[in-house]
Amino acid sequence: MRKVYVQEAGKHDLRSNIGIHLKKMNIIMEYYLLFTLLACSAVSEKAPDLEWASSVSSMKRLANQLSVNYGPRNVRPRLRHSDPVELVMYFSPSILSEFVEQTQILAIQGVLFMGWVDEFLTWDPQHHDNINVMSMRSKDIWMPDITVYERLDTDTAVVNLFEPYLIVNSTGYVEMFQLVDLTVYCRLNMNRFPFDVQKCRMKFTSFTYDSDQFILRYANTTAANQSIFRVNGVWRFRGFSANEVEVKYACCPNPFGEIHYEFVLARIGDFYVFSIWIPSILLSILELTVFLVHPDSGEKVSLSVNNVLAFILFQQIVLENMPNIGEDPPILVVYFSAMIALSCGSVLSSVIVLRIYHHDPSTPVPGFLKCLTFGKNPARDSDVVVSRAVVTVSGNLTRSDTSPSNSRRKGSSNRGGGIQGSDPSLLEVNGITWNRVALGLDKLCLVVAVLIMVGTGLYCCLKFQ
Repeated sequence: MRKVYVQEAGKHDLRSNIGIHLKKMNIIMEYYLLFTLLACSAVSEKAPDLEWASSVSSMKRLANQLSVNYGPRNVRPRLRHSDPVELVMYFSPSILSEFVEQTQILAIQGVLFMGWVDEFLTWDPQHHDNINVMSMRSKDIWMPDITVYERLDTDTAVVNLFEPYLIVNSTGYVEMFQLVDLTVYCRLNMNRFPFDVQKCRMKFTSFTYDSDQFILRYANTTAANQSIFRVNGVWRFRGFSANEVEVKYACCPNPFGEIHYEFVLARIGDFYVFSIWIPSILLSILELTVFLVHPDSGEKVSLSVNNVLAFILFQQIVLENMPNIGEDPPILVVYFSAMIALSCGSVLSSVIVLRIYHHDPSTPVPGFLKCLTFGKNPARDSDVVVSRAVVTVSGNLTRSDTSPSNSRRKGSSNRGGGIQGSDPSLLEVNGITWNRVALGLDKLCLVVAVLIMVGTGLYCCLKFQ
């Protein structure tokens, strides 16, 4: 019995050990399946990133291959050196940074586009993960030496915040968009100031390659003809024109290709109309009133002098905004010069009129001056009062029968063979005749001034047309 019991106990231990091993195997299989599922999930999540990494590495390999195989950058990008490089370009102005009219300097900002084929930058997209377009730095490849003849600044014209990159496709076509700031010389025509229209010209060309090596074309596209100019309140952009020209210089056997730009800028002259033109016209009208002021007023000469000073002041204000151009002076400056000459003439005529008006009545009026009385006979004039008294604003007696001038009239003799004795009526007639001559001269000067002013106005209007 004891032997049987021992056998039964051994069988029980063997069965328990097998069960324990089976449980361990099940746990190991569960952990294995769990780790397998987690690994597959991680791989599936990282699959797009691996594809992206593969694409980036392909583009880097392509860029490195193109850079290593490119060679010197000073060689034109042609497999055959006899083939010319054809470049298409356009410049689209956007902002008028500064326009210094005294020095005729124009600072303009815009977008410069250039496109050409670089035969050293071609590849097969199928061998590079179907990459058709990539970007490259401008300092890594050949660049055209486009310059502007009218450019004045010597610093770099690029105003990008970073180094400009080029867009290159698999066929080798290179595109460059660049924001540039150009400071150029622009010859001004100030004849119609402040309604002038300025035409600024710029010539884009290669300074090294002639037409046998380099062909320059204007990119006549929608983007090239699109206006992105911003009005700055002083100048209005009317448009531009671009022409392809070949110019032969004496230094070189072959001509050079050029693109001639002409930008049309129109001044917004409303400010000058209200600050210069209208005050000048009002001053001109005021100038005519000088000849209407009576000689006894005492303000005739001072009004003329004030008009002269006012016109000179306005002329200096205008000249401060203009370049010192000797040919074709501005119409406004010509108008001011005519008005200043007229004002100086009014001062001179006022002095002559006052001298004649207060002339010594003992001297008879010459015959050639009596025509200025326009046929009026002072002796028969009903308005003549022999005893005249002119009282000033303060009430002081300025002229009377007892004044020194009348005392000189009475009993004085004409040193030039004039009136002898003291005939009051004859002295009074001579005095009134001198007065009539002075007033007639004043009217004649008024007519001449009106004719000069009208002629000057017509000249200015015809020049503005």
